[in-house]
Amino acid sequence: MKVILNVDAITHPLTGIGQYSWQLGQQLAVHQSVETIKYFASDHWVDDINQTVDDNQWLSRFRQWVPFKGLALNAYSKRRNKHFKRLTAGLTDHVFHSPNFVLMPFEGRSITTFHDLSFIHYRETQPNYRLQFLDREIPKSLAQADAIITPSEFIKQEIVEHFNYPAKQIHVTHLGVNSGFKAYTQNETRQTLNIHQLNYKKFILSVATTEPRKNLMRLMEAYALLPEMLRKAYPLVLVGSKGWLNKDLNQKIKSLVNQGQIISLGFIDQQQLQHLYAGAKLTAFPSLYEGFGLPIIESMASGTAVLTSDHSAMQEVAGGHAMLCDPLDVEHIKEGISKALADEDWLLQAQKQGMVHSKQFTWRRAVDLTVATYEDG
Repeated sequence: MKVILNVDAITHPLTGIGQYSWQLGQQLAVHQSVETIKYFASDHWVDDINQTVDDNQWLSRFRQWVPFKGLALNAYSKRRNKHFKRLTAGLTDHVFHSPNFVLMPFEGRSITTFHDLSFIHYRETQPNYRLQFLDREIPKSLAQADAIITPSEFIKQEIVEHFNYPAKQIHVTHLGVNSGFKAYTQNETRQTLNIHQLNYKKFILSVATTEPRKNLMRLMEAYALLPEMLRKAYPLVLVGSKGWLNKDLNQKIKSLVNQGQIISLGFIDQQQLQHLYAGAKLTAFPSLYEGFGLPIIESMASGTAVLTSDHSAMQEVAGGHAMLCDPLDVEHIKEGISKALADEDWLLQAQKQGMVHSKQFTWRRAVDLTVATYEDG
């Protein structure tokens, strides 16, 4: 089997789709069923997947700083399509996979991954330029795709219902968890926790990009309703890269940080993130909507209990091993946090069962299922 993989999403900071693309690129290269793999980014072939983040640095800056993002995205897309068409001429014996929704024109077999339908159901949480781009490009990708990969059964059903796309051509492939996410001891996490002035199992962790869909505003409001003694014992620690439509959210975070009510660390490296997961008492992830919800499984693999939302793919991924809440109800989020922290029996059970549950989510399994999709279509 010969594969072409689009690796545009592998940019700094490496968030969910970037991590997914990087893992695919790494493991497809050594998969027994893959004869050759070619990586494409922006307008050229990439020789070494390990250098992709550095190679795509200009793209990361481009996305962040270009003032007219709609015009820039359209121009970039046209340029990328032109170069991709030229470079892939004659490569119809390859399978082309775009891990990030949008396919470039290709005459051979094409596979795309749809991570969620937030651009359909939660349009108010997306920048207008991105919505306009996806509204134009998604129908083309659906028409071109021989198969679609989704990270959950929930998203598969949404695609069937919204786009009337054939269910038999949609393949559910759960995401994986890096082996570095595990239950580190207090001594193993000490250096990281000392850097951020945190105590082992004495804080609540939230891992999310600062954008509206992650529901950080309601999480902070819920946290503020907890008794002062509980807040002093368990500070709320926010970790995540910069997102979009977040002016009010950023102001709220800054205000609460200045008041000493929460701690905001922004983007941190992978090892520190792993230590924070393992060192937290509880991971709070009451997102409005997710196609998977990787922090749920990362936390479980780290031996830390999870509070998450009671709908979309989050409930599916949690598998009955998390405290569930209504993400639209601040009081319900508060009650969930309070109940989780107060119930040591539940915490212990959630930690043990969560670790067992997380073991089924491996990148090796994800790549095996992806290769099966390439073969079956």
